[in-house]
Amino acid sequence: MKQPLLLCSLTAILLILFVPLFSQTITTLSGTVSDSSKPLAFVTVRLLKLNNVKPLQTVLTNEQGRYQFNKPDTGNYVLSFTHTGYVEKRIPLSVSLQNGNIDIEPVSLSKTTGVLKEVVVTAQRPLVEQSDEKTVLNVEDDPANKTETAIDILRKTPFITIDGEDNIKINGKSNFKVLLNGRETSMFARNVKEALRGFPGALISKIEVITTPSAKYDGEGIGGLINIITKKKVVGYNGTLSSFSRTSDKINNFSVNGNAKVGKFGFSIFMNKGFADPVLQHNTNTTIPASQTAYAKRTLDGGRYNSETWSFGNAELSFEADSLNTISLYTNIDSWSNKQVTNQTITTDFLTDPSTLSYFNQNNKTSNPGVNVGSDYIKHFKGNKDREFSLRFLGEFGKNDNQLNSVQDNPGTDRYLINNSYAINNQYTFQLDNIIPVNKTSRFEGGVKAILRRASSDFKSQIKYDETEDYKVNPTNTDYFKYNQDVISVYSMYTIKLKKSSFRIGARIEHTRINGDFIESKTLVKSNYTTLLPNIQFTNKVNTTTTLVFTYNKRLQRPNIWDLNPFVVNNDSLNITTGNPDLGPQTMHAVSGQLRYGKGNTFSGINIEGSYSGNKILQYAFFDPQTGITKTTSLNIGKEYQTSVSLNFSTKITPKWNLYVNGALRYSKVTNNANASQSNSGLGCNFNFNTTYKFTEQFSVSTYLGLWQEPRTIQTTYPFNTWHNLAFNYKVFKDKFLISVRGINYYEKNRAFKNITKDPNFYNTNTTTLIRRGMVLALTWNFGKLAESVSKKKGVNNDDVLSKPAAPAGN
Repeated sequence: MKQPLLLCSLTAILLILFVPLFSQTITTLSGTVSDSSKPLAFVTVRLLKLNNVKPLQTVLTNEQGRYQFNKPDTGNYVLSFTHTGYVEKRIPLSVSLQNGNIDIEPVSLSKTTGVLKEVVVTAQRPLVEQSDEKTVLNVEDDPANKTETAIDILRKTPFITIDGEDNIKINGKSNFKVLLNGRETSMFARNVKEALRGFPGALISKIEVITTPSAKYDGEGIGGLINIITKKKVVGYNGTLSSFSRTSDKINNFSVNGNAKVGKFGFSIFMNKGFADPVLQHNTNTTIPASQTAYAKRTLDGGRYNSETWSFGNAELSFEADSLNTISLYTNIDSWSNKQVTNQTITTDFLTDPSTLSYFNQNNKTSNPGVNVGSDYIKHFKGNKDREFSLRFLGEFGKNDNQLNSVQDNPGTDRYLINNSYAINNQYTFQLDNIIPVNKTSRFEGGVKAILRRASSDFKSQIKYDETEDYKVNPTNTDYFKYNQDVISVYSMYTIKLKKSSFRIGARIEHTRINGDFIESKTLVKSNYTTLLPNIQFTNKVNTTTTLVFTYNKRLQRPNIWDLNPFVVNNDSLNITTGNPDLGPQTMHAVSGQLRYGKGNTFSGINIEGSYSGNKILQYAFFDPQTGITKTTSLNIGKEYQTSVSLNFSTKITPKWNLYVNGALRYSKVTNNANASQSNSGLGCNFNFNTTYKFTEQFSVSTYLGLWQEPRTIQTTYPFNTWHNLAFNYKVFKDKFLISVRGINYYEKNRAFKNITKDPNFYNTNTTTLIRRGMVLALTWNFGKLAESVSKKKGVNNDDVLSKPAAPAGN
């Protein structure tokens, strides 16, 4: 581990040291701006081609009123100077081959006079803006983003870190939501990485990051929200074709996007198809009991092949009845399937008897198709266009078909097992929201929402002990489970602005009703509870560059169907897992303080957060010393204290050299409520270093370095992970075709990820060895005339369900 980390660190140092050498030959044009008495800071200076309204380059003046551009090609240009409260000034500019560095004569701006009936703001926005509850990256203000994908642009976004395998975190947390124009879509919900890899940056207007969601959002304790806003109010058509291939895990992904708008109607469609060919992973699982009655040590060792296919799409039809009323219809279709083939040996050691050797083979197939349909109605009001009323509906229909076949070839009695489970997960959401401005400095928001979940699970287990026999049903692991969950919520929120400060106070009340029924065993599961979720935020604009934000909120996480399903996965007779139908919700209290600084092309932020949960949902392993069986299930047994510090910094060192640093350090302590002596604590971290140097408008080089470690749980400690890559990016065919070639973890062919689970009764290690070194080829082609991705709606956004556990480290 030390050697790769040292080498990748040296790579970064060399890049930092030598990249500036390339910038020594850059010729510039520069000057100063002032008014009648002093230099002017934050003047927007734009370089435009003559008779063209789109700027080629945009900068802000510093505190001394100075600005600087890269010298453009020969030709005729215009320099535009704008600043709030001053009259815009334009200066013609002619560039020839003979002149080197160009010094512009000092520019003096005049203040506006008189009373204007209408003010048209033409100043260019800064790349990063701050508001009371969110940080905004203005994507369309940077022409370089037109040929990139959403995953590339997110690397530049404050409070977001992305590792070498495109895993995303907000403030160091992997539990977040990605919205499209304020609405959750299945293409981001099912597999966010593949969707963002294929989503074209040319469609994106801005990206909003909310690290502390308000009472408007569901009570689920998400780490934050990413809202991708697409371009609006233009007509025509456009589209994107893209592909992504990676050799280390044999992933291939292809996507197509199309948008069109004619008159009051708009249509957009996004389709994606991908697959991962079988890749060998080596796995070793060792259990050593404290009381060695059943055995002294048991080791599973062997290979595992994983393969996967997926496809998803999103389509939307929008109708603008007039400037105040908008109606949209949309649908999302997705399908995911996975196949895992395992061939292992089981070595069992005893204190006195000789060791035994068994052969364990299993074949697991999973299919998850789904479709969503929804409709939005948004109404604004003529007397006050800031007032908004909306009605939304979303229906989600999903299935899960899991088929698992296993064989244990033992020295004594063999064991043949078939475990099949078929689940249906349907969900219906109705939502009403109302925004009412009270006056110019305050507003009231409120709404109601109903989420009706209808799920069922038909599971069946069959077993035999001789290959020639017929399978027999295991009645203790065969049943039909019906599960209904209704969540009715009401929220209200009041926001007031006082000079440089704003105060937001809100609360959400959620009532949950659960009815579960095991048909065969005639067992009922019933639960009703009401939860009050307060949310408070204070924001102070210290000055034009610095913002302070303090928040308190209480969040709720409900278990999902896979945590509740009592079906027992017992393919390995001594390692079994099962859901817990009696599992309850978990609540979390959190306080945070955030300091944000933004000036010109530099942004920095620090977020300090503390949280507490007294009923945290944790996976817990029980070991029976008499039988040697390890049983894992989910329980509300965790008491967790957590403290974290997140740091973010981005800047443009030179016009061609960008630097981004994001990271989070998290300390957690988890204690077992049922056994206070059982506790675990430690640090988790997530760090991302990203730098890009643009040699020409077509060719750039970037490198990413990072490290990652998950916080500990009561029993388990997770491995430390590093990653690194080097990318070469080239644009051709008038910048419409982007070619990106990357080397991933080029100093490290394989890596072993080791999880350690400790308990007074046993000690377990699970080591998975993965291929790390690889290459990536990404291709993107933009065609057509840039147009609106027509969605303008906020849509339905369900955030109240506990996220599915992440894939093993290294995936």
